[in-house]
Amino acid sequence: MVATPARLLLPTAARRLLGASAARTTARHLSTSPPARAVLYDHHGPPDQVLRVADVAPAEIGDRDVCVRMLAAPINPSDLNRVEGVYPVRPPLPTAVAGYEGVGQVHALGPAVDSLSPGDWVIPSPPSFGTWQTYIVKPATAWHRVRADVPPHYAATVTVNPLTALRMLRDFVNLTPGDTLVQNGATSIVGQCVIQLAKLHGLHTINIIRDRPGSEEVKNKLKQLGADQVFTESQLDIKNIKSLLLTLV
Repeated sequence: MVATPARLLLPTAARRLLGASAARTTARHLSTSPPARAVLYDHHGPPDQVLRVADVAPAEIGDRDVCVRMLAAPINPSDLNRVEGVYPVRPPLPTAVAGYEGVGQVHALGPAVDSLSPGDWVIPSPPSFGTWQTYIVKPATAWHRVRADVPPHYAATVTVNPLTALRMLRDFVNLTPGDTLVQNGATSIVGQCVIQLAKLHGLHTINIIRDRPGSEEVKNKLKQLGADQVFTESQLDIKNIKSLLLTLV
């Protein structure tokens, strides 16, 4: 997937935010994680008012635990909604760590872990704990190994938007190669993922975007991703939209 979120805590930016000097080395066995910093909140409210950066005490690494040094974590609207307290699924308070997705590198392993190795890249599976911190200790079963030869911002964002797009294509209608689908909001990350997945599976897409400055540039970008047709809302402001769409199929 080439779609990326608008804002991403990449390694340099994350270290600047957290003031961390994370070690670049990995170790097979440690009793505790290195000292870490995290973005925390103790109660719900506007993110710019309730989020705080704080030191986190080293966590014990159990026999089946994995200590992961975070490499990148995105800032999704759902992350902010959790902080605000308006998202259906929220971590318990007080002292919750923000962040839901991300990619990290295995820093150390418990002695009973044989499914991962130091240096492996991993993502939370499923995404269910705070990723806006420099080190995380969780059971090995909470991590899924991913390829380390892809950009970190791709790996960090694979679990929410791309999988949402995949389920939209698979869970409601039995689409087969050659079928055509119509979507609005095509410039969203999910929309861009729909375009790429549809192209990969031989599906055609008719995409609708908002009227805005630079819309022609946006159209070209979506077509480069694999979109067959891209229209602005004003282009479809006609009486018989169904007939128009049928001529494009």
